[in-house]
Amino acid sequence: MSAASLEFSQHLRREWRFAPRRGPLIMMLVGVLCVVFNHLVLPLFPERAIAFMRVGFRLDDLAGVLALNDLMGVYFPTFFVGLAGSLGVVLLAREEHRLELLLAKPVRTADLVAARAVPVLAWTAGVGAVTSAAMAVAMAAHAGIGTSVSALGALGGGLFLTALTVVLLAALQVAFVRISDPFTGLLVACGAWFGTMMPTAVLLYRPDAFVGRPAALHGLAMPSLLWHEGTLGWLGPLSLLLALPLAVALARAAGARLERSDAL
Repeated sequence: MSAASLEFSQHLRREWRFAPRRGPLIMMLVGVLCVVFNHLVLPLFPERAIAFMRVGFRLDDLAGVLALNDLMGVYFPTFFVGLAGSLGVVLLAREEHRLELLLAKPVRTADLVAARAVPVLAWTAGVGAVTSAAMAVAMAAHAGIGTSVSALGALGGGLFLTALTVVLLAALQVAFVRISDPFTGLLVACGAWFGTMMPTAVLLYRPDAFVGRPAALHGLAMPSLLWHEGTLGWLGPLSLLLALPLAVALARAAGARLERSDAL
């Protein structure tokens, strides 16, 4: 092991030791409760409400409707707990005038940003993985409501969405290192989140926008994770495994960009 990698691993262990844990653990519980709420309450909705969601999102049965709401229960807590931690990597340190002190340490800037970001991204992945597992258990327990989504497919869809969230948050660090105001960073992040949800809203309210664009429909709308649930059974776990090193690379790229910046 090289001296540089040894220094990075030591710094990462220090950052991991002091990384916040209460927030991610609470959001894991929130995600699980969202899944439980969906499976207890949604089947009690009037049939026309279920039919509206089923037809609007092109789902085959109640199992698909429950799985789609579970995916939202995976995405929302996972993204926003990760965002809360991501803002503290550089933006909050800059606002609190601690960034100069952190950069004064004998650690390369790329290593510093990566070491501070990795625990946040790891806990983010943990929140998504736990909620996805709860989703799979709930789908297996509710096997009688439909056959369009299997427990394995539900798990794969949740893990794929978790992988997307981890990579998106890591990519946002590249923008955060050049932003001086945390509120501006929050707006940028919420804009990115809104952009990922917009195709799903368009599918529900303006499905004609996808006419003649099947690739966009299958690649951008969240229900597509359920339309291809057989493939997501293996692609979801693989995506999460690949997302973690990619997220580390993006965090290091953010640190390199910060090192070239004059505005600390």
